[in-house]
Amino acid sequence: MTEKYIITGLVQGIGFRPDVKRAAEQCGISGSVKNTGGAVEIIARGAPKQLEAFKNLIKSVPMAVITSFSARETDEIVSDGFVIISSNGDNTDVPLVTPDISVCDNCIAEFDDETDRRYRHPFISCTRCGPRYSIIDRLPYDRCNTVMSDFEMCPDCRKEYTDIKDIRCHAQTVACNDCGPVLSYTAGGNPLEGAARTIKSGGVVAVKDIGGYHLVCGAYNENAARRIREIKRRDRKPFAVMFNTVDEIRNIAQVSELEELALKSAARPIVLVKKKNDDFAPSVCAESGSVGAFLPCNPVQHYLTKECGALVMTSANISGEPIITEDERMARLRRETGGFEILSHNRRILTPLDDSVCRIIRGRIQLLRRARGYTPLPVTLDMPKGRAIFAAGGDLKAAFCFAKDGRAYMSQYFGDLENAAAYDVWKRNIKRLGGLLNIEPDIVITDMHPGYFSANYPSAMRAQHHFAHMASVMAEHGLKGSATGFIFDGTGYGTAGNIWGGEIIGFDGAFSRIGGLEYTPLLGGDESAKDAGLTLDCYLIAAGLEPKTANASLIKAALKNNINTVKSSSMGRLFDAVSAMLGICGYNSYEGECAIKLELAAERAKEAYPLTLPEKGGCWNTKELIRKMIKAAESGADTNSIALGFHAAVANAVCNYAERRGERSIVLSGGVFANRILTEMCIDRLEEKGYNVYINERVPSNDGGLALGQVWIGGNVNVCGGAGTC
Repeated sequence: MTEKYIITGLVQGIGFRPDVKRAAEQCGISGSVKNTGGAVEIIARGAPKQLEAFKNLIKSVPMAVITSFSARETDEIVSDGFVIISSNGDNTDVPLVTPDISVCDNCIAEFDDETDRRYRHPFISCTRCGPRYSIIDRLPYDRCNTVMSDFEMCPDCRKEYTDIKDIRCHAQTVACNDCGPVLSYTAGGNPLEGAARTIKSGGVVAVKDIGGYHLVCGAYNENAARRIREIKRRDRKPFAVMFNTVDEIRNIAQVSELEELALKSAARPIVLVKKKNDDFAPSVCAESGSVGAFLPCNPVQHYLTKECGALVMTSANISGEPIITEDERMARLRRETGGFEILSHNRRILTPLDDSVCRIIRGRIQLLRRARGYTPLPVTLDMPKGRAIFAAGGDLKAAFCFAKDGRAYMSQYFGDLENAAAYDVWKRNIKRLGGLLNIEPDIVITDMHPGYFSANYPSAMRAQHHFAHMASVMAEHGLKGSATGFIFDGTGYGTAGNIWGGEIIGFDGAFSRIGGLEYTPLLGGDESAKDAGLTLDCYLIAAGLEPKTANASLIKAALKNNINTVKSSSMGRLFDAVSAMLGICGYNSYEGECAIKLELAAERAKEAYPLTLPEKGGCWNTKELIRKMIKAAESGADTNSIALGFHAAVANAVCNYAERRGERSIVLSGGVFANRILTEMCIDRLEEKGYNVYINERVPSNDGGLALGQVWIGGNVNVCGGAGTC
């Protein structure tokens, strides 16, 4: 008998068709396999028992994620043997596009083997590894539809490509030292060896990788690290560090089993691990108690870390701008700033991709930045089928989302859209990913903020910022029924025009603001997000205390006359004010710096100073908390203990409110929950009381996950409720 199978899911770009052919030959099946749009079509002829065994083997293909497998009898004529035939794009299902996959151990073994014909081939890959999303021009995933079409295979590679017994059979990125892309180095000579020499001698190299350029230097060289900061115009934000092996990471940091699993995963994300010592150059990790550690994802990175040791590996761009993918732009930066060499190649990058970032928190792998290795794999949603949605996300940590038929396809991280270059890349990638997925949205949904660039869709549906944060967690975990959300971040446009950020959200078929931080008048608009000292003055004045700044009279007058003033319930701004109050950090030179250093101080505390965040009528009273902390500081209490006491006060307030509310499902989301101490305190206290606690895991809790929540709201259009008042 003859059957036709249509298989959808992650079935392209992973060597699926060669595996199908091997299975067919093992089972004695005649027929064919081909890619068709985002699916795979198989024609199979054999006895019923043979066909059943064949289907079982197909379903166990390594790395495949099969979302549907349809089978029916067919009268199509089948010749003897089993063949892989040319693909076509006539399938209209939404495909699963393969993310970029880190180089596999087998390829690295060949790369290091002096007797292998691919010894030190900088683009070595096979059907199981290598670039995918960053080089795909269109689907189906065949060489002719990728940037590898620029390179003709040599006879040896062509033989491997057509040999079913070879691991590179139908590997679309197949190449070797005699064909395919080539490296170049501005200093001349052997590119790999030259770059390694430059790094070992204390220099900086811009390295073109899978999703864009990195700036690279030795992690123990202070002059080189400071030079990278000058190039990027980035003063203090810690750098990520790449190591060759997990054992090397263990020399400087604690690495748990889950952290090792994340480090070694095919996505190769940056994983935040706790430092054991601080031997790096002072400019690398600054004062951070953690290091963003990661392993090589491509052969060039493997070579450089093996030859040079631990390396600063940070995106090559001016801070705030998108990662550089174009050779001309990289050359221009070198001309403008000087002081570094460029290790480049001639394979085009179609999609810019930063490194993904994650951490392990209470046994959960949580993405803090979703990009290379994860994008554009979908998040499965429990939503009605048939509706196609585009969600624009927000302007900060921008990421958009397409959704259809119960799958949400999150884009990569783009940075902040107030930067013109980031906005341009964001717009181009909306068109690109929508085209790859073949999704024409029926619904467009954006944030409510009237000034957001991402909200520039006049006929779009608007979703409140903090409702979307809560919905992103509900979408990930398939939550149904009622829930209480504690949504803490820096800034979000409230339903009444005020600035939200310390919100308690109720959901019971609709969202509503049921409580949170009381409103505090703040000065300065966007500047207040940077100047924690100014924010502190506003909190002091609200609490009836006298600011100690020289501009106190001007600040009071501006607040009294409502000049450039907003009413804010922001938890992020409260963290900033406390950091400034305790003399820890008074200005955010990068996003979240004051809060990060406040958390670091809390980590150093031996015990928590007793503090409470009192609540009345659903509103948390920041005035009383501020007065108590000022009194504690003036009495000589330990700064670190007060910092830890503040964290504990917020966590206790969350737990106390949850107990009064009574809902068993508790949602924690928003950028403030990047704070490990606060998040762990909240989880521990709530779970100890028997609550089910849900956090963002597959998308960031910050605005990088906002679009997923917008999609969930767009797919459940009756969930938008009202807002309480505090």
